[in-house]
Amino acid sequence: MTTVALLPPRLRAFRRWFLAPAALVLFFAAGLAFRRSACAQDLPIQIVWVRQYYTLFLAKSRSGQGPLQPYVRCLVYLQFRNWGPPQRVPMGHGERPDYPNIRFRVWRNQVPIPFQRRVIPHVGGMDLYEVHFAAGESVRVTYDYVEQVLRHNPEEKVDVFEDTWGFEGYRPPLEDWWIVVDLGKMYTQYQASPGFGQSPATPALSYQTFFNRIFRVSPLGYQGRGTEIWWRFRDVGEERMHSFPKLRVEWQAWYR
Repeated sequence: MTTVALLPPRLRAFRRWFLAPAALVLFFAAGLAFRRSACAQDLPIQIVWVRQYYTLFLAKSRSGQGPLQPYVRCLVYLQFRNWGPPQRVPMGHGERPDYPNIRFRVWRNQVPIPFQRRVIPHVGGMDLYEVHFAAGESVRVTYDYVEQVLRHNPEEKVDVFEDTWGFEGYRPPLEDWWIVVDLGKMYTQYQASPGFGQSPATPALSYQTFFNRIFRVSPLGYQGRGTEIWWRFRDVGEERMHSFPKLRVEWQAWYR
């Protein structure tokens, strides 16, 4: 974890900071708190619903050299409602060195928000911005980023994407929470170049066989819809909002 100060209300992702590419966290001026229960300092802002979409795909590196490499595009929608007086909430998007950030953009009610990027040595970069909430206002914060997935195990053809979320300091409940992982682009790219020693004349695996053979996903309890896997939670209470089991997608890297 960085030494950047962190006070509630905040969108916690501390394990995510250590284990996965990016985190949405809320910053304040002084002090460092790794975990707090709800208290009088917590803002009267509710996260009404959340949509998190992860799309895995392969592309050349930014230099255009070498083999295809895995990337993840993350598109996140956060619907807030302020039940109290006007508020200004500083927020930030963090990255970890082994999941370098290629692009980051953020909007408030579809209007781009300016942000400042700061780099913390040996930890990663932070994109910092601020969101204003008028009294009683509903606000949607959207952010879109792309990260490169560096090799998890160089000795084996295995790549891994991980993410962990937790929401603390906000008014419960979180009414509707979707987490979606789309593997459609990976399957399309596999069809174009099957790998695993198969000749071009060998028929590509069906999507379901491809998924069962190539991928390992946790936590369990997900559902499938075409090339997407998803989790949905409703009326999430305060305790459950604080911690969500780590999302982990592991796959055989047929492309190298």
